[in-house]
Amino acid sequence: MIKELKTHAKNLLNRTPLWIQLTVLMILITTIIAGYLIYKDYTSTRSLTIKNQLDTTEKILNLELENLDTYLMELANFCIQPYYDSRFTRIVEQNAPLNADQISYAKQQMFYYYYTRNDIHDYELYLLHQDLSIGRTDGQQHITASESAPEGVWEALSECESSPMNHSIRPSDSANLIYYHSLFQVKGRVSQAIVRLELDDTYAKQLTENHSAHGEILFFLNDNGEIIFCNQPDLSDSGTELLSALSRTVEHRDGYETIDFSGHSYLLVESESNTSGIRLLSLTPLSYIDSQIGQLQKSVLVSGLLVWLLTVILIYMLLRLLTIPLRMLSAQMQKTGEGDFRSRIDAEGSIEIRKLSESFNSMVSHIDQLIKRTYVAELSEKDARLAALEAQLNPHFLYNTLQAISTEALVNDQPQIHRMITSLASNLRYTIKSDTLVPLKREMDYVNDYIFLQKIRMDEALEFHCDIDPATEDCLIPKISIQTLVENSIIHGKSDKAGALNVTVSSQYTDSIVTIQVRDNGCGIAPEQLEKLYADFDLQKNTGKNGGIGLANLHSRIGLLYDRPASMEIHTQKNEYTEIVLTLPATRETNIPDQTKPAP
Repeated sequence: MIKELKTHAKNLLNRTPLWIQLTVLMILITTIIAGYLIYKDYTSTRSLTIKNQLDTTEKILNLELENLDTYLMELANFCIQPYYDSRFTRIVEQNAPLNADQISYAKQQMFYYYYTRNDIHDYELYLLHQDLSIGRTDGQQHITASESAPEGVWEALSECESSPMNHSIRPSDSANLIYYHSLFQVKGRVSQAIVRLELDDTYAKQLTENHSAHGEILFFLNDNGEIIFCNQPDLSDSGTELLSALSRTVEHRDGYETIDFSGHSYLLVESESNTSGIRLLSLTPLSYIDSQIGQLQKSVLVSGLLVWLLTVILIYMLLRLLTIPLRMLSAQMQKTGEGDFRSRIDAEGSIEIRKLSESFNSMVSHIDQLIKRTYVAELSEKDARLAALEAQLNPHFLYNTLQAISTEALVNDQPQIHRMITSLASNLRYTIKSDTLVPLKREMDYVNDYIFLQKIRMDEALEFHCDIDPATEDCLIPKISIQTLVENSIIHGKSDKAGALNVTVSSQYTDSIVTIQVRDNGCGIAPEQLEKLYADFDLQKNTGKNGGIGLANLHSRIGLLYDRPASMEIHTQKNEYTEIVLTLPATRETNIPDQTKPAP
């Protein structure tokens, strides 16, 4: 099964263009990186948001606790005001029952104390020794005295005696705070009375306003862990559920805690007063924090998608740009495989692609050169065999016959005929020799014999000049090369203008290069004819006439004979001149016998 999947995957890759494979791979990598960055950004943003929420809430709770401690201290000072009055103090400390005058005085002082504050609903003083309660309760208009203990006073007294601040904070049915404070003798700390205050909802409203903007739940717990106040009244009786939830808090590695309460997850922030032992618990819904992050993440996600899309487009354009040269190279390789070795590719884009393009062009050029050499060599061999067959019909018979005619002409006092026949025999012997490269001097001897015979025919219509650099005389050049150029000037250079056809052959030696020029003042070559001539050079087509080897053949021979650069260039102007320039590497051969002259 795995092997089949691998085979299928390989086949799919082999049918898929490289740029598509790279694009898919780069898009996949970019998507993974973008997803990771978005996730990382989300988690870091969430952690930062939670941290900011924690810091802000904790600061608010600490400030509220400081204010609450100050407020409780003010209440404690208010509760011990009877001790500031010596008569009231004796009444509190008296063990015997109070008379009417003492009760009246206590009620009067309590009245004055009550109206010094505007945040108190009920104000009640319970004298432990007399079992007497003096105060204003349940919306009464006057201060009253009753011989009964207020409800819950003994439990509150126990809490006050165990509290370092001698107070106890209890909840009330009206959602207001009930504050107890005990009065005792300093000596022995024996409790003598307890003050009960029921406060209005000013403080509760302030807490509610500060912690109800986004579904936050605030719990006010006394030093016994009881819920005194909750900004959501329907949760005021959830003390057991809250304590159970607090026992299952989850601490996260970023340093914050969460709890599950009432079916929802909350961020827990707690602050406790070191003075009063009061705790404030803030429960911020995680859904609120996630909604805040979600709004930010929407913009981040949109920006991320835009960046991802732009990156994908840039990757696509880049890979297409990089693979275009490879496609060009592949197409050129296909054309080369079909036999086109003349086209070249100029692929660019990087150093590697440039070098690959140059290596491919060099390889194709080398293969083309090898093919040319093999193909042209085969054609040249066929031509050479045919020429050899034609030349070897009976060379000895031709030589003997021409020698006999030459001797007869000399006997009959015909030196001109004798020289003509001697030159013809010399040229015949030179052409059938198998040499490929000959010294320039020997080639010029052959050219001079050829010119002699042509001047016999053309007389004053042909003028010939030589300007041969002595340094080039022993340099090797292709056999019958200069004669081909001279013959081409004579045959094709005839012009309608008056005057003789002037043919000049010159040579120079410079920096191991031999330069040979054959120039005539003939009719020149028309541009379209010159273009066709160069095309024949490229096609290696033989254009020679009248038995001549032809310029195209000479061009091909030069390309085959020399490894180093060699060239044949044509400079011409219609009805003015034609100049053919051979540029050949200088190679020399010494002690070559002259085989162009007839044997004595």
